Parts: sequence; structure tokens; C-alpha cells
Amino acid sequence: MAHLEPFLRFVHERRDGLHCYVARADETDMPGPVWPGLWEQDYSDDAGLNPWCRYAINNADGEALAVWRALAWELTAGRSRSAIPTYYRDEAAQLREVGREAVQLVRWEYEVDVEQPEWLTADIGFVPARACVPLWPAADPWQREHAGFAGLFALASFRHLTDLALAVAGDATSEITLFALRDPGRTRLLASTLNQAHHPDLAEILQPGDIFVDLAVVHDLVPGGASYLTIKTPEATDKVDHLAEHFSETFRRYTNTAGQVHTFDEFHSAIDALLAPPRSIGTS
Repeated sequence: MAHLEPFLRFVHERRDGLHCYVARADETDMPGPVWPGLWEQDYSDDAGLNPWCRYAINNADGEALAVWRALAWELTAGRSRSAIPTYYRDEAAQLREVGREAVQLVRWEYEVDVEQPEWLTADIGFVPARACVPLWPAADPWQREHAGFAGLFALASFRHLTDLALAVAGDATSEITLFALRDPGRTRLLASTLNQAHHPDLAEILQPGDIFVDLAVVHDLVPGGASYLTIKTPEATDKVDHLAEHFSETFRRYTNTAGQVHTFDEFHSAIDALLAPPRSIGTS
């Protein structure tokens, strides 16, 4: 295997009937912002030119987390994708321009505890869902009645995943859980399973060809905590390692040339190249 960036090194093990691929990054492993312009230049009010609005990249959340999202997106290509943005359900609905009453509500969400230094204890599994209920202005009756539900959002583009990242990025920690199903017809069953009264079993949810991805992130990395990119599949796959190699190489190339980037337009071109998928990996 080619040399991998620390935040793209995956450990593979079998647990609870599933193949698990985990990349762990603490404060020494997760790269900080690379391009100097992220803290030296003023960000545009135009969302298309603003690196935060366009990629969820700024001088706090640098480029590496966008690489994690790009890997997750490419890994799940060719499948029907749905995601839960932990806690910030209504903020995600607003960014996705979906009325909150139209959001698919579910009673269960997945949790990886970023305060745990090791994945074996960090991987909690399904827990009762909860959504943000504002204190000021005061929550309305709908928000109070639905505080125990997460939102399951259909994702049709990488832009949609970026919107969810923006929705959850306001706290010191955040989490997005992505379900990618080979059969689009099972999306309704997924929602039903996550809305049932009893505890879901991920090994029963995932069928051959399905992929589960969880992005649990510490935005302000402190000693003891870690960010985790967790992938679970019913069958072993070499695509995780292939994508890790690809994005390690593109990140290394981006890092070596970032000093030559001077404008936001040049930055956007560089990020588009950084996040682009390899051409040789299929959807299986």
C-alpha cells in the first residue's frame, strides 16, 4: 500500500457481524488548514465564492474534513443515500430548503463518542434521537413535541452532504451518519426501522452491497478526544483502501502546491481537484 496521510489510515476488523473500517485522527493526526488565504483573506458574501459556504472549509475546519466527506461520498456512489445530521435537524432542513414538517423523522440515531480515545469504546451504536430545542427565542410547540426525533435526509449530491456539514458544524463536536443502500426501494424500510420502538440492529439493516458511514468530528481538538471516520459493510471491500490511497495522494499534491494559490477562484479550482474521485474505481 502507498504511504497514507495519518487521517486516512484505516484499520479493518470484523465486529458484530460487519466489516468495520475506521480512520482515527487526534490533534496530532488531523491536519490544520493548509492554504494561507483561509486566514489571510476576507471571505466573500457571495456563497459561491465563500470557502465556508461552498465547501465547509475555513481557518478552523480546514481541508482535511472535506476530504473525509469526499471519500465517504465516492465510497457510496451508485447507491441510494440518506443521512442523519445529529442534533441539528431543523438547521439542516433550513439549509436543504425543506419544510420541517416534510422531514422524515426517526426515533434512533447512531453515536460515536469523540471523547473516547479508542474506537472500540467510542462506537456506541444506536441511541435515542434528540434534536436541538432553542431556549431563545423560545421553542414553539412543534419543536417541543418533536425534540426526541432526528431527521433522515435524502442526499442526491455532494452539495447536499456539505449542507449537512454546515448545519452541524457550530459546536465543538459534530456527527453525520450516512446510509447507502444498493436497493433504493429499501429507503422507506430504513426509515421505518429507525422509527421503531425497539433498538435497531445495524447488521440487520445492512444488506449485501449496502454501506454505512459515520463522520464523528472534534472541531476543536483537545487532548484525549479524537475524530472518527467509521465505515461498516456486510462484505469485505478493498475500495476503502483504494480511496484512502487516492485521497492521500491528492491531499499531498494539494499541500505541496497550496502556496502557489493566491485567489479564491484559484482556491476553488484546487479544492475541486483535491476532492475529485479517481476515475478507475467502480461502484461495487
